[in-house]
Amino acid sequence: MKTLKNTAGLSFFLLFVGLLTSCKQDATDSLDMNADVHLLSFHVDNVAGTVDNEKGTITVMVPAGTNLSAIAPTIELPPNATVKPAAGEPRDFSYSSTSPVVYRVYNGNVYTDYRVTIREIKAEITAFRIGDRTGIINQAESTILVYVPEGTDVTQLRPMIDYTSGAEILPALGSPVDFTTPVTYTLSYLGQTFNYTVTVVLGDEPKQPLLIFNGENVSPRWGDLGTTVQNQTNNPKTDGINPSPLCVSILRNATTGEGWHGGALWNDNKVNINPAAYNRFSIMVLKDVAGDVQIEIQSDGEANKDWLRARYAEDHLGEWQELIFEVPAERTAIINNILVMPHEHPNGQPVPFQTQRMYWDELKALPKE
Repeated sequence: MKTLKNTAGLSFFLLFVGLLTSCKQDATDSLDMNADVHLLSFHVDNVAGTVDNEKGTITVMVPAGTNLSAIAPTIELPPNATVKPAAGEPRDFSYSSTSPVVYRVYNGNVYTDYRVTIREIKAEITAFRIGDRTGIINQAESTILVYVPEGTDVTQLRPMIDYTSGAEILPALGSPVDFTTPVTYTLSYLGQTFNYTVTVVLGDEPKQPLLIFNGENVSPRWGDLGTTVQNQTNNPKTDGINPSPLCVSILRNATTGEGWHGGALWNDNKVNINPAAYNRFSIMVLKDVAGDVQIEIQSDGEANKDWLRARYAEDHLGEWQELIFEVPAERTAIINNILVMPHEHPNGQPVPFQTQRMYWDELKALPKE
């Protein structure tokens, strides 16, 4: 009887192990870990993107002027695969150069992510020199202005030009050019053309505004003053007077935001501006609350302080406004530190302060007129 009982127990145990093994085998057989999740192609209109399966990136170069805010791509997938966001679903790629849009391809029990960047085809002249004179380039207007010494023969000039790698330029580099009248330079790049009008003027170049910050190619880091400064912020309104993609922002809280809450260019990012040559500052500001904006200027070591204020007007709330700040006429001390904040008075003085986010961009020192 005892032997029979032990035999029955052993049989039950073996049956249980067999069932468990069978269940595990069924679960394993149902998993498909070898499905193809490599995206085959990614098109915007008729433009094919460059797909890098190893890096998980897709780059699409679209014609200049393409509306990047509502791109509906065509996507080719391997059999049985799906993708999110779905093919043909409009997505905003306006900021994909700095924040790529992620697409995830699913197939069976596996998936892979692709970071998608869509850029407009763009070729630029980045430097234009005649002898020791450097041209003033206005990228927004596609113009270049060069001042050369009085008496220069402008009919046979050979400018030195830096421009987008891979582009072709006409007139060709090294060829003599007659600048008696403005000359059009044309860049050809990826099937697109970009024209610059170059004007040569006899005489001394007037002092130009000094660009201190623009968020892109001139972007010293703003330090925190009582709140966190977001140095790489996407421009919330690019269809106004400030179309550049990046700016700076802070959120100042009405409860905890007494005194100085803003951003500062100082220490490793300090400036060196002589008020005898530059007596004003301009800066682009965007807020949802009207009121004074303040700039504090200091010499090194936080000495020789002046507080400059300009009004952010109520009739342009939510839009970029260019504010001008006047440096006191009596100031002679060099300006090394620049502090920016959305409002200059402590909470409740003279009116209650409202919680608000301020964006700023395009800080310049303006020469004396």
